[in-house]
Amino acid sequence: MDPIFWLLAAVVIGWLGQMYTTYRQSMAFNRQVRAMRPFGTISVGVGGRRYRGGRAFVAIAVDESDVVRRALSLSGFTTFARGREVPGLIGRRVNVLAGERSIEGLSKPQRLAARQAAVLLKQGKKSTAARGVTV
Repeated sequence: MDPIFWLLAAVVIGWLGQMYTTYRQSMAFNRQVRAMRPFGTISVGVGGRRYRGGRAFVAIAVDESDVVRRALSLSGFTTFARGREVPGLIGRRVNVLAGERSIEGLSKPQRLAARQAAVLLKQGKKSTAARGVTV
């Protein structure tokens, strides 16, 4: 057979393998996020750049008094990365996360993701309150 065929076949097999491992990673992170539901309302944010410093996803579980009860971060350059607890966010108020101050123990992408998660949570609460929906 033609060497070009084998090259294209290898590229397609590699691409399909990457899609499969990416799917597995996202499903594992979603399972971890679902396990946080008993601790409060969940919000997920993303921060960072894909190729410069990497991306980070941060999920927070917030109780009724707007305090973070659980926090999980997914970051890494490979599809084998798994979610890890972020103890630096636990016990902090959502307003602190939505602010500009740095938080010790968080990388820049994690900090940006935590800020986005907090802002999205606050926006969601405002929109449900405006519609008269109680959560």
